[in-house]
Amino acid sequence: MIQAHISVSTQPNEVGPVAVLEFWVQALISQHLWYREQPILFLMDHLCKAAFQLMQEDCIQKLLYQQHKNALGYHCDRSLLSSLVNWIVAGNITPSFVEGLATPTQVWFAWTVLNMESIFEEDSQLRRVIEGELVINSAFTPDQALKKAQTQLKLPIVPSLQRLLIYRWAHQALVTPSDHPLLPLIWQKFFLLYLHRPGPQYGLPIDGCIGRRFFQSPAHISLLKEMKRRLTEVADFHHAASKALRVPAEGSEGLPESTPGYLTSPELHKELVRLFNVYILWLEDENFQKGDTYIPSLPKHYDIHRLAKVMQNQQGCSLLSIDPAPGWDLGTSKS
Repeated sequence: MIQAHISVSTQPNEVGPVAVLEFWVQALISQHLWYREQPILFLMDHLCKAAFQLMQEDCIQKLLYQQHKNALGYHCDRSLLSSLVNWIVAGNITPSFVEGLATPTQVWFAWTVLNMESIFEEDSQLRRVIEGELVINSAFTPDQALKKAQTQLKLPIVPSLQRLLIYRWAHQALVTPSDHPLLPLIWQKFFLLYLHRPGPQYGLPIDGCIGRRFFQSPAHISLLKEMKRRLTEVADFHHAASKALRVPAEGSEGLPESTPGYLTSPELHKELVRLFNVYILWLEDENFQKGDTYIPSLPKHYDIHRLAKVMQNQQGCSLLSIDPAPGWDLGTSKS
């Protein structure tokens, strides 16, 4: 019913998809603790997918953004804010619509929520100040930088350390299925943060990529190792898929009828193998992450054109060198 409502809204002289998306999202998120209800999350996932494909994610993010700020104690009275602070001081992590570290099932929803949380991290200047503290104070841990940022920005509450987007994108990349259309974009979101070189913003020379400063504790070093292993798994998956999808021999059954359209292109899988192998290089090679490495001097297989764009935080850079099938709407999102 919802899908039909959205489809009709795109026709001439209809209200348009934004009005319909906002109507359904407002209806769903008006429920108490809606983000803990699986039926609601199922519907939200489909709405977020439709918004992505229609390039209308902003309208959902706007509604979630206000609720997110309220959940962090903005626009609430002092007694409620005090209770929330005490709850977090007691060791609880700050609220999020994606509970836990990540979700392997509602990936479209997670994509929308994490992009919304990223907007908050930028609007509050939290990310900028944390990176600045890590650049200026070489001995600072991310947790120390987060506490310093809260004091400097006079924020009532800041997200818990594990809620910082560099960790959120990392965990979501780990659990997203290998064949999900958003997986390459999720990894790119991680690398936009991990490979950022913020030194010149603070009048300092480039001292390498900031990401390695967030992954120095034993737990985070282990997380990086898990991410490298996962990238290899995904690259192997698409390599196997590219071979399995070659033209079948005469008399064979070929592909099952249920195979999604975006999984039936060997060329696309080969391109994804190349992309994920590039990501492996970026994550494994710490040499180019240190100091003022001249990116054009790196070997060609580092995909230096894309790498330069990622390091310059160019969010909309294209991921693939071929036209993806309809299911792989890569690089078209406005987020």
